[in-house]
Amino acid sequence: MDRMPFFNFAYPEQWELLADIRKSEGERQVFPCPANADHDEGDRRISELYLEVQHNDRAEQVIWGDGCAIHESILESFSREGFTGYRTKPATVCFQDGTISREYRELVITGWAGVARKESGMQIVESCPSCHWGWYSPIKDYSKVIDWDQWTGDDFFVVWPLRGMILCTERVAVWLKRNSVRSLTLEKGFAVLEECKALSNAKTFGGRLSSFFPEDLAIKYGRAIGLE
Repeated sequence: MDRMPFFNFAYPEQWELLADIRKSEGERQVFPCPANADHDEGDRRISELYLEVQHNDRAEQVIWGDGCAIHESILESFSREGFTGYRTKPATVCFQDGTISREYRELVITGWAGVARKESGMQIVESCPSCHWGWYSPIKDYSKVIDWDQWTGDDFFVVWPLRGMILCTERVAVWLKRNSVRSLTLEKGFAVLEECKALSNAKTFGGRLSSFFPEDLAIKYGRAIGLE
């Protein structure tokens, strides 16, 4: 399949809009290595998403912290537009004045674009024979990261091992911009990585796919390639 236009769906540049990570971590499950106590395969939050923000702006439609929460009104529009590649889970947002809102839902990405192509420069350089712990070399050619033949065709998707990086199709990006959805940034392709020299030269941690991807889908897409 030919290369598709895509965007990085990410947190806003205004740091004051982000939730306090220290108050949002919740209960986590750690995946230890069975043979080496010096490392693990990653971890995931298993409790409901709780985000505490340092403002009282009820107009913020997307809240970022240890996860991404989207206002129900936006999710209703997503459904009407037929956007795919996500699930939602309950979330709680606490504003600075102590007001609690249950009008947000956690966005859980389910779309999959496979493992980064080796032609991009990303490949395992350190690994453990007893678990999924491993590090990938830096990206050298951003145009060759995604193998579009592995893409599920969803509007929201991820590519391994770019953990936590939410990608979306152009039609989602156009809709978000046209409707002036607040509290996010949209960068075309991997511009944010290309522009940051520190990120471009850094190795990427892989670990267990189910540490950040829904477990049933981690098994579906990752088991055959030893990533689940």
